[in-house]
Amino acid sequence: MPPASQKSSRSDRKEATRRRILAAAMQLVEEGRSPDALGLREVARAAGMAAPSLYNHFTDMDELGLALVDECLLRMRAVARRARRAMVSQDVEPALKTLLGEFLLAVSRFEPVLRLLIVQWLNPNPEYRRLIRRELSMMRREMANDMRDAAQLKGMGEVGFDVESDAIFSLLITFVLNALDISQEKREQRLAILERQVMMVVLGSRALRA
Repeated sequence: MPPASQKSSRSDRKEATRRRILAAAMQLVEEGRSPDALGLREVARAAGMAAPSLYNHFTDMDELGLALVDECLLRMRAVARRARRAMVSQDVEPALKTLLGEFLLAVSRFEPVLRLLIVQWLNPNPEYRRLIRRELSMMRREMANDMRDAAQLKGMGEVGFDVESDAIFSLLITFVLNALDISQEKREQRLAILERQVMMVVLGSRALRA
């Protein structure tokens, strides 16, 4: 095998092993394990590998924890991206219903992931907060860009979408913090309130642009 192919093959195997470790750690979190209570040896066992091998990919639990948080944020960005597609092709009210419906499903499906993000936001290591802030900022920008694209297609003004996106995100984060400790029925009731709040932001923003 040529040297370049050998290098590529080793790199692929290393990435596959890294993904296996992250999947094992995520499974433990989804089963209810606190990230603070996890150890590299336990994650190695769940991944079906010897503990010393894991140190070839993550030097300590903080490094693994940061990678796990990054994986969680990527999942949430993917959900948000799919939900926002409706904003370009639909009017604002049905688009928001689609967006918030997807959001509620994501809260239920990824509840352990969201709890992990909240716990790690309070982690003494500031790298966790920097990573979460960076990803949330990126998600806000993506939402603002999608709203801007939708407005251009509908011949609307292009001002104020960054502020509008920031306000909507603040409402979504507040919803998550409340939703994690209430029943599914109450989540749906809170979602109806959230929908009205988001519409107030959107319509108020439109009025200001006009």
